[in-house]
Amino acid sequence: MLSTAHDNRLARRHRERESERQMMKRLFFIVFPLCLAAVALARVIQVFGPRDGTVEGSVFAEAKASAYAALGYAFHV
Repeated sequence: MLSTAHDNRLARRHRERESERQMMKRLFFIVFPLCLAAVALARVIQVFGPRDGTVEGSVFAEAKASAYAALGYAFHV
């Protein structure tokens, strides 16, 4: 009886975590294009701005990092 209650709690917790992962993925696919557009625009401004025009790193990697950072705040409730 005790193990059944423990198994139910473990199964419920597993479903909750899986639900959170799915929500995180959905939110990521909403936020990522916004971050990608913002990073791309910032890079274009840097390239054509008064600086030397050198930009390092991947636009996609920076947008992905930005999206995950922004989503991290969504789950700190």
